[in-house]
Amino acid sequence: MLHKQIFELCYYGNGFTQEGVYRLPVHIRTFYYKQLAEAKEKEEEQLKKSSKSTNSQAKGPNVNVRK
Repeated sequence: MLHKQIFELCYYGNGFTQEGVYRLPVHIRTFYYKQLAEAKEKEEEQLKKSSKSTNSQAKGPNVNVRK
């Protein structure tokens, strides 16, 4: 679990270094990890909402093309 947290904080949390995350006190690292997870969940929800609204609007004009 420790190395997963370190990896994800460094990979997804812009600005974290492996050594910096490793040296953080456990309660601080856990706090940042939870905040990052919540932020990513919110991003995913917003992406789903925006893709649903774009899909419903992206039908295009009702045009018949002659061949």
